Amino acid sequence: MHSSRMVSNAPVRVLSVAISLVLILVLLTAKVSLADSVTSTVSVGTNPEGVALDPTNGYLYVANFGSGTVSVIDGSTNTVVTNVTVGVYPIKIAFDPTNGYLYVTNEGSGTVSVIDGSTNTVVTTVTVGTNPEGVAFDPTNGYLYVANKGSGTVSVIAGSTNTVVTAVTVGSEPYAVTFDSANGYVYVTNSFSRSVSVISGSTNTVVATVAVGIGPDGVAFDPTNGYLYVANYGSGTVSVIDGSTNTVVTTVTVGTNPEGVAFDPTNGYLYVANNGSGTVSVIAGSTNTVVTTVTVGVGPDGVAFDPTNGCVYVANYGSNSVSVITPSSSTSTSSTTSTTSTSSTSSKSSTTSTTPQTTGTSSTSSSKSGASSGIPEFPAQLGFALLITVAVVMSYLFARRGLQINERPPV
Repeated sequence: MHSSRMVSNAPVRVLSVAISLVLILVLLTAKVSLADSVTSTVSVGTNPEGVALDPTNGYLYVANFGSGTVSVIDGSTNTVVTNVTVGVYPIKIAFDPTNGYLYVTNEGSGTVSVIDGSTNTVVTTVTVGTNPEGVAFDPTNGYLYVANKGSGTVSVIAGSTNTVVTAVTVGSEPYAVTFDSANGYVYVTNSFSRSVSVISGSTNTVVATVAVGIGPDGVAFDPTNGYLYVANYGSGTVSVIDGSTNTVVTTVTVGTNPEGVAFDPTNGYLYVANNGSGTVSVIAGSTNTVVTTVTVGVGPDGVAFDPTNGCVYVANYGSNSVSVITPSSSTSTSSTTSTTSTSSTSSKSSTTSTTPQTTGTSSTSSSKSGASSGIPEFPAQLGFALLITVAVVMSYLFARRGLQINERPPV
């Protein structure tokens, strides 16, 4: 009788082991998720929007819409090393590796400020269309493509001469631009037309138009799968376009009012800034699914990846800061402050001078948005500890239950 009771209670012990294994898997998954949520913060100018990397000097350039400046962040220290005065309402930035220049679109001036990355000074200003927004570089022809939101055109600038060589008519209110290295096409999001115009860099003509979601905004290219990722501001989604066919193959739901998009080649992830949610959705390009969501500052907009340190930089329009998403939870977090004033400004006149070079000073205070890295880290560790406690208690209770049954005297 006793041996038969032992056999009959085997399922209890099996159930106990199974539940313990499930809890361990949950814990491991939670730990990976927590590692993606660690950020540090850099304070910049007023209403930062676009972000771009200059790989030759390791600096990140942030366009401060409200300040009329560009903050230059040293990626090795995550401190602001200088601020460059540009035109009225600077909004987006692109880097040209052939000449080492940064191209900054000034929405209020109808111009593009050209910054020499070796000196961080404005070397020239190029007049383009009305309300220029996005800008991207095409390495196959050496041209910069500037989306003029107010003109419904794209100005094509030759990087060798810094002059406009032509203008391409696209959809209504073109906003963001990116280059597809696989097919040599330039993709322009038309925010009012709910479409993406595809421009051939060899002819500078529109060869296709792709319908996407409501209010398409930022766009990025993933060379590992040949897809373009378009953030639809009004839909809360990302349209995924196959560059080989210029058709939408799937749509990914993200946060509220997604804007900027950037690709990280080290992990194959796309980072989407959700302006209305104060978060960044991380999409795995291999599955086109959101794998995690990272809390950043208020009104995140532009996004850029820095391959030298493996970090993703997110400009927070409402926090006057840049959130730095670090590769792992073991990375130390800090907050650094720029000497740029954060007072609001209605406009600034276009100029080719630079502000005096100032070095960001270290600070241990949290960011203005309250999204300092120290804030999410404590609850994350606490939640992990609680999960471990639950796992241990559950395993003990089930094991104890099995022993109590086994220890009963036979009837």
